[in-house]
Amino acid sequence: MRFFNKVAMVLALVILLSVFFSSSAFAVVGAGDIIRNHTFDNNVGLPWHVVESYPAKASFEITDQGKYVIKCEKIGPMGTGERWDLQFRHRGLTIEQGHTYTVQFTVTANRDCKIYPKIGDQGDPYDEYWNLDQQWHFLELKANTPKTVTQTFTMNKGTKSNCEFAFHLAPEKNTVSPENYQATTFTFDDIYVKDPQFKGYPDEIPEPTNAVRLNQEGFYPNSAKVATLVSSSTTPVNWTLVNSQGTVVAQGQSTVKGADHASGDKVHVIDFSSYTTPGTGYKVKAATADVTPVESMPFTIGNDIYTKMKYDAMKYFYHNRSAIEIKLPYCDQAQWARPAGHPSDILQPDPTKDYKANYSLDVTGGWYDAGDHGKYVVNGGISTWTVMNSYERALYLNGDTSVAPFADGTLNIPESGNGWPDILDETRYNLKTLLNMQVPAGNELAGMAHHKAHDERWTALAVRPDQDTMKRYLQPPSTAATLNLAAIAAQGSRLWKQYDAAFATKCLTAAETAWNAAVAHPAIYASMEQGPGGGAYGDNYVLDDFYWAACELYATTGSAKYLDYIKSSPHYLQMPTELVGGEDNGLTGAFDWGNTAGLGTITLALVPSSLPASDIATAKANIQAAADKFISIENAQGYGVPIEEKVISSPFDGSTVTGFPWGSNSFVVNEAIVMSYAYEFSNRQNAKYINGAVTAMDYILGRNPNVQSYVTGYGDNPLENPHHRFWAYQADNTFPKAPPGCLSGGPNSGLQDPWVKGSGWKPGVRPAEKCFMDNIESWSTNEITINWNAPLAWMSAYLDEQGPKIGSVVTISLGDLNKDGAKDALDFAALKKYLLTQDSTGIDLAAADLNADKSIDAVDFAIYKQYLLGMITKFPAES
Repeated sequence: MRFFNKVAMVLALVILLSVFFSSSAFAVVGAGDIIRNHTFDNNVGLPWHVVESYPAKASFEITDQGKYVIKCEKIGPMGTGERWDLQFRHRGLTIEQGHTYTVQFTVTANRDCKIYPKIGDQGDPYDEYWNLDQQWHFLELKANTPKTVTQTFTMNKGTKSNCEFAFHLAPEKNTVSPENYQATTFTFDDIYVKDPQFKGYPDEIPEPTNAVRLNQEGFYPNSAKVATLVSSSTTPVNWTLVNSQGTVVAQGQSTVKGADHASGDKVHVIDFSSYTTPGTGYKVKAATADVTPVESMPFTIGNDIYTKMKYDAMKYFYHNRSAIEIKLPYCDQAQWARPAGHPSDILQPDPTKDYKANYSLDVTGGWYDAGDHGKYVVNGGISTWTVMNSYERALYLNGDTSVAPFADGTLNIPESGNGWPDILDETRYNLKTLLNMQVPAGNELAGMAHHKAHDERWTALAVRPDQDTMKRYLQPPSTAATLNLAAIAAQGSRLWKQYDAAFATKCLTAAETAWNAAVAHPAIYASMEQGPGGGAYGDNYVLDDFYWAACELYATTGSAKYLDYIKSSPHYLQMPTELVGGEDNGLTGAFDWGNTAGLGTITLALVPSSLPASDIATAKANIQAAADKFISIENAQGYGVPIEEKVISSPFDGSTVTGFPWGSNSFVVNEAIVMSYAYEFSNRQNAKYINGAVTAMDYILGRNPNVQSYVTGYGDNPLENPHHRFWAYQADNTFPKAPPGCLSGGPNSGLQDPWVKGSGWKPGVRPAEKCFMDNIESWSTNEITINWNAPLAWMSAYLDEQGPKIGSVVTISLGDLNKDGAKDALDFAALKKYLLTQDSTGIDLAAADLNADKSIDAVDFAIYKQYLLGMITKFPAES
């Protein structure tokens, strides 16, 4: 790992600039004016952007004539709506003590109105250093009459950073009611804040354009090693692999791929898998390419590619805990320490919603969902399941549970040292809170789970959780949330049974109560409508959730009640390759928070139960078939990504565009989990599956057209500015940058946020894989969240365990099920126990397939009996 190398490079540049700035050794831009964009030419509006506070609403466009046009469509309620509910602003300004500034701008409105312009703090204490006439005056505008303002002021309040030039566009409170408000269009142009003493901004460091794109962390010695070369050549291109001394250690020719629609690039593929020597500082160089430099970033070949990442990816959840102080030594560095957020989160149902009830629930604790401070049962559900499943996979498939993130004391969390697996301790912190989201007994919907809990309105960036003073409410119960709760509570019950029987019982009671409530109320759907303060997480199809919950309950209880249900489900034993519900209908994928059937099938294939062996074999075969589909998609793509461009619908306005969905990176990593299970169910024999998972992670860590590692702290061009309220350095440098191990949602063709729109990007025009911006304001392409980090934690732990073993010779001693070196009655008893209970703990299942028919059944039992009786001297598979 190269921890924050890009940050170090930037810091070094800043130091050099401070030494040589006066001699103009480095290029600067914008001298004499602190505004970065004055005229909006080339359809670019950034860093100016529009801000709206629900229910106020505005839209904007940047015209070909270089005008920024804002249509204010709706304002806040009478008496509470503020003028700043609709804003046009430029942040990140520094106002220097003693400097004299000239403010100038031109604005036109299509009707008579007033606006409020000001320069001041972008956060508390919101001091203003310039406003109209220095008298807090409003600017009066006459319909369709351009108004140019030119005023000067001298800063005499000390140098202030993190300032903004903002125009408040909504009417003053109590002056206009929402029903009487007439939509108003403003046109801005020629905006300046001139300062003759300002020497200019350092020119932006350009994003890398290396012609050879690959995993910037590196590769395992015997894994696939594939890179993408940007080249329009119609014939193969020569390439070399050089070591850290520049010595050529391998060479070959690329394979022409051609036009790659998802990236918009013309590409070749370079495969150097045959080179296996460990080392650091390797580079792949091409003879020619369409861009420069014609080489890759440096990378490693070794066995520790994901060793640190698996720790960092799991620590994401501790960092985002609610209700406890995040502190040293657990937060690793002092910059990430913070006070407890929402230490008493006792909430009532939202009074503005149709669901009416008179009770409060204590939902203190748990994980914050994403960049905001909400808690969502469906998103928390799949996140908790994925992390617990990481442990369960290791537990049942002979993984190593003695290392991080599984073993006690390996994650450096407050619970470390209590004798319980750290990974279970972390998930328990969230599970306990989600259990408290159930409607209490005595109410009409008793046992149902509230869909979510969050603030009444969105909070701003650069707000610590403890600084969030918004009112918070429970949102109405839903069938989907109730079944999510049933599923993870059942899963938690079986995992905690050996450690904390009382908690396991509590979990199972909650799970069965939730199941019964969902059966009684099978069609209470979560709204698809985007409201204030929290994501919609809408879902109008829940048969997948019923199936998942029943699978988890069956795996935990063995009850025929749940077995009968799952056998009657249309999802029985299926692993989807296309999602059919929630907000992601029709997309390539295996599972997400709105499509959970695949989770149930994984559990049936993984957890010992009384399910017939033939059904378990079918589940495993279906998982492998899904993995085959994802790998075929990888092979068809220029950058090896296992998802396809599909028609996606905006959760905000229902508009559609073809491309990649919101959170596309999570689809990639979830599919890598399916490939990993396919590898396990091939008895770790079919390397194409684990190499498929490796290829998916290659895309995440740099083999993409943005030459971007989408994980903070990893690669030479790591993610730096994810959308997050506390890790908000880019918005306010008194806040920290994000810690390593955070996965960005990544390319999103919808481009819903004003920041990317202000860049001149348009949905449906920009190639899908290039619809990404590493900026904190770009919440539609660069958010981070628990359900995206959970699969990153799963995959990094799995690859750290199995990656070093790729290509190693696996010796199977047929008949030696308990691996004690003998083939005797103990192995026979172990086989009998497995056939009766499906419990494979401590058994090498590959050694039990005595006739090599890829099924472990009564035939193998009969063969073993013949062997022990001396009727045969070797097993049929040995012939």
